[in-house]
Amino acid sequence: MKAVNVITALTLLALSALVLLGTWELPYWAEFAPGSAFAAFWVAVVGIVLAIALLVTTAMDHGGEPHSFPDRRGLVRVAALAAGLWVMVLVIPLIGFVPAAIAFSLFLLLGIERRPLVPSLFTTAVITGLVYGVFIAWLGIALPTGPFGI
Repeated sequence: MKAVNVITALTLLALSALVLLGTWELPYWAEFAPGSAFAAFWVAVVGIVLAIALLVTTAMDHGGEPHSFPDRRGLVRVAALAAGLWVMVLVIPLIGFVPAAIAFSLFLLLGIERRPLVPSLFTTAVITGLVYGVFIAWLGIALPTGPFGI
């Protein structure tokens, strides 16, 4: 499993570096909004951090039981997650991004992860507040809205 982790980390590192180099000349910030390199830069930075973290954890791993293919319950959870993402994409034009994100977050936390209600509601509120605060309030990006204007 170590070889797979190292190959994955190096591939992610190379692709992230390629994104940084490919978007180096693009503007990071335009007059009043993020430029075309804004998202690419942060995706690449997160990719590099994750690749380094995977390399470090793989180097520090001293054996143990190798990962196995998920059982039937795990496959059902993965399929439910994928279905939930597709449903979210399909309902965004109908109900808006924020309500769809709230519904997906609650589905993920309550339905798939089986987390308690109160922490799930708190987590969903924090995530929604961050998304709204960053993309709508701060950056002024017009996310799809539904019939209620949210």
